[in-house]
Amino acid sequence: MSEPAVHESADAARERHATNLELFLDLVFVLAITQIATLISHDPTVGGLFRGLLIAWLVWWQWSQFTWVGSAIDLQAVSATRLIVLALIPVTLVMSVSIPTVYEDGGFWFAGTYLGILLLVLLVQGRTAWSDELTRTAFVRYASTMVVAPFVVLVGAFAHGHMRTGLWVAAAVIDVVAAARAGSAGEWTINPVHFAERHALFVIISLGEVLVATGVTASAIGLTGETVLGIVVAVAVACVLWWTYFAYIPEVAEHRLAEAKGLDRGRFARDFFTLGHFPLVAGLVMYAVVAKHLVEHPTDELGTHDRWTLALSALFFIGGLMGIQYRAIRRVAPERVVALVAIAALAVLGRWLPGALVVALVAVAIGVMQAITLRRMRPR
Repeated sequence: MSEPAVHESADAARERHATNLELFLDLVFVLAITQIATLISHDPTVGGLFRGLLIAWLVWWQWSQFTWVGSAIDLQAVSATRLIVLALIPVTLVMSVSIPTVYEDGGFWFAGTYLGILLLVLLVQGRTAWSDELTRTAFVRYASTMVVAPFVVLVGAFAHGHMRTGLWVAAAVIDVVAAARAGSAGEWTINPVHFAERHALFVIISLGEVLVATGVTASAIGLTGETVLGIVVAVAVACVLWWTYFAYIPEVAEHRLAEAKGLDRGRFARDFFTLGHFPLVAGLVMYAVVAKHLVEHPTDELGTHDRWTLALSALFFIGGLMGIQYRAIRRVAPERVVALVAIAALAVLGRWLPGALVVALVAVAIGVMQAITLRRMRPR
């Protein structure tokens, strides 16, 4: 049987970058990331961390829908979509403001706005996909499942305690199932340059939260020798994490996405970016919480929750790098496994060491890991 023809629109084939409208929209998600870090910081237990990451997933999924539709069409170029996005910005802002109280009385505000935003974006996405049989097939398979998730989020807002959390976990599972169904048939219109750039920008947003958390905390305390030490050490890790991602990943990912055709392009975009980048974002959000607490008392030992949040942030970020590396080239850099073991050991030893020293050693471990990885790649 012959292979089906590969359809690619002229817009998907040309190089197109993120628009000013998308960057304006991203400013709302800057606040959302800050609010998620605040939610976790207020309840730094295992349960609190899980609930915070659950909200991070729901917000990430919403941002991803904007990105998929924005990759299919230029949202800024068409007056109707431009007005829709502008109209959704204050609604998304309300959703972001509600996040710190999302498990209390802010749950309804979060769920109601979340539902409205996703349904409207899904409508724009469907109108775009309906014109071609291949993209229509993929969209119908996706939307027929995914549309259930925001309604489950809304129902969860009327529940309390573990019931609310359980319903929102179910919504997150529905999202993943919908993405899996979407990759089994049909195609998606994806602009490789735009899609890779949008995800790189969200990594920048998440790294920015580390700087914001560090700077705001230092401003509240006032500058002293200890505060400056905390700033330098906390930001050193952020700089090394920036290096591990931006040294080559956006370019390699864009190239790999451009090489993929038809059904494979949609699957790669889903696995490498939509699913694969969430652990990176979650790791950075968790590290922002640790950075905030480090600046407050850099010469004291990190608390138990902070030490294990630090270890988990590394597990998510470095583990995420391993996941997307395996998806792209079917191999995993062994030095990343070694770095994770070293950081876990530092989390244990941090019970007796100053927090600034522990975090500085984490920066060294990640830096050495990245240097080895780059040396392995250089011959390629």
